[in-house]
Amino acid sequence: MRWQPVADPARRRAVLAAATLVATALSQAHAVAAEGPTPAAKPPAAGTASPAPKSGSGVVARVNSRPILRRDFDLMVQVQFRQRGAGERRHEDLEAVRTSALDALIDAELIYQKAQEARVTVTDADVRAESARLKSLLGGPDEASAFLKEAGLEAKDLDDQVRRNLVVKRFIDTEVAKGIEVTDAQARIWYDGHLQAVTRGESVRITQIVVPVPSTASQAQRADARRKIEAILKEIQGGKDFAEMARLYSGGPEAKRDGDSGWIWAGGGALPVVERAALQLKPGQVSDIVESRRGYHILKATDRRPAGPVPFAEAKAGVTDRVRAEARDEKLRLYLADLRRNAKIEKSV
Repeated sequence: MRWQPVADPARRRAVLAAATLVATALSQAHAVAAEGPTPAAKPPAAGTASPAPKSGSGVVARVNSRPILRRDFDLMVQVQFRQRGAGERRHEDLEAVRTSALDALIDAELIYQKAQEARVTVTDADVRAESARLKSLLGGPDEASAFLKEAGLEAKDLDDQVRRNLVVKRFIDTEVAKGIEVTDAQARIWYDGHLQAVTRGESVRITQIVVPVPSTASQAQRADARRKIEAILKEIQGGKDFAEMARLYSGGPEAKRDGDSGWIWAGGGALPVVERAALQLKPGQVSDIVESRRGYHILKATDRRPAGPVPFAEAKAGVTDRVRAEARDEKLRLYLADLRRNAKIEKSV
């Protein structure tokens, strides 16, 4: 598992490009369960004018005469509100969420208009691949369909929004934030100044055997998978080599590595149930069967290390990404501020 710096809450809340905001929403809105802002309704393809709102759809703002619809605004507010912690979902917090949601949608439209002017395009293959990725983040095709239905959207709405997001991302990467380079010295300065962000808790290195269970599996299929993992565990308890069993029977990419799944630590991105089970193991100890949304697991701890700062050599790639992202965000913030100064923005909420 690749180490990444601890996220900065203030930076997460900053208004960045709303194109990426929407894609993030699709992967996180469901992630009140997984680990949100939200899909806007059918955007036009690059190079075309935004359609007039349908009768009764309502308009909450206009950006250079192009409308932002109430349904997009309401959905954005809903998702952003759900993203907040339990202590930040009071009625008095709602106004701040409404302001943030509208600003995000305005920024999205401003950048998209510039991307249209630049005639940025993406391929249908790119759209299909990104739509598939987002659906997988939602838990799969069935879960994605249920989410879209609840949001009042169709599969085409997702594809249209994905195309819009990809157009904007390409415009940002090639026009707004191009040429950002981060030296090792800059990464080291950030590292030395953010030791708390590069500190992790005690961690465990594990190998694992996984018997996958699709979310659409029947009870009979689940029972078969359970019997298989029980048989594997019995063989291991009888003395069979764990690495060999992982290579032969694990149904995931770890099988090619004799089951090696790297280091796990609290909040490090592993499946929560796997994380909890792994952190209880001592080197050489094998877990009981662990059930997750991925399927059934058997874990073996191969090493443990104490809490402390991640060595710079190990953290450098993640720190470099973080410094580059912060520079990109700052360029984008300044670009959006300039667009707003020169735009005609009319708000009706």
